[in-house]
Order: sequence, then C-alpha cells, then structure tokens
Amino acid sequence: MKQLLSLLLVLSTLSIAQTKWGLDRSHSYVNFSVSHMVISDVTGTFKDFETAVEAGKEDFSDAKINVAIKAKSIDTGNEGRDRHLRSADFFNADKDSIVTFKSTRIEKTAEGKYAITGDLTMRGVTRQVVLDAQYKGKAKNPWGKTIAAFKATGSVNRKEFGLNWNKALETGGVLVGENVDITIAVQLVQG
Repeated sequence: MKQLLSLLLVLSTLSIAQTKWGLDRSHSYVNFSVSHMVISDVTGTFKDFETAVEAGKEDFSDAKINVAIKAKSIDTGNEGRDRHLRSADFFNADKDSIVTFKSTRIEKTAEGKYAITGDLTMRGVTRQVVLDAQYKGKAKNPWGKTIAAFKATGSVNRKEFGLNWNKALETGGVLVGENVDITIAVQLVQG
C-alpha cells in the first residue's frame, strides 16, 4: 500500500509539472495591419516584446501565456507616423508603455490548432480577445535546445482600447480603420 501511494504521488507530480519556455526573439515577431484611407493598409511591427509560456502537456493545451509589448517599439517604416502612434492620440506610450496579453483559456479546435482566449490590455483598458493559433511543432536547434513554434492571429477594435484618433475624408470614410489585424509568431526555447 505504501508503494502504491508513493507511485501515485510521483505520477500526480509528473502530471502537473510545468515546463517553462522563453522567447527566441530573433525568430519571432508581433505585426499588425490596419486600413488606411479605406482603400489600402498600413502595416507595422513591435520590435521589443517578451513572451513567457508554461505548459505541462506536450501539446501545449494547458499552456499559460504572457506577452508584454513595449508600445514605444512600434515601427511602421515612417518615423513621423511612428511618433504620432506613440502619442496620446494612439498608444500614449510615455504613460501606458506596455501592452499585455495574458491567456485565460486554451481550447484545442483541431490537431495543432487552438483558440486562445485572454486579456489584452492597452492604455489601461482590458478586454477579452480570442486568437486563433497554430502549433507549428517542436524541434532541436543546432545547439541542442528544444524549440517550439506558434503563430497566432486575431483582430481587435482599437477604439475599444481608447485609440480613438481619426480624420474624416472628403470622399467619405476615415483615415484610419477601426479594426486592427494582429499576427504574433513566436519561436520558444525550452528552459
């Protein structure tokens, strides 16, 4: 009986053990796209962000995901536009310097596909969002470390987070669209 209890204790410990995963920044990105003048898009990236993941299951279906993005690191390839995006009209990056995403639930929707529900916080406003994610798999990198990769996409209404600035166009419509498409691609390193 004592051996059975010991075995059960070991098995329960193994089933709840969490593996920590860090970010391989050189193989990861956070990009966005938003409508510009109704007929085109502006794309950009955030150059400075961190991701931490903990998972007990091999397929990451129980993962806890935290992403922190420095708003000042926004880059659209146009410095004047980037300064405007960092201003109080948009991200207010001097005051609200970090954009965060914290997962609250992960649902496996198909093999290698997930719906990741989490709290997205920008400018002090938190809203629940759902990202569609694809688990790209695991591998060993040339230095013997285990890596895993994911790509998540979603869309948010920027006005729900207080990013309200806009200009009406004389032809109808507005300068900047409300919906922003987000793509987060991460390569994680175990341990």
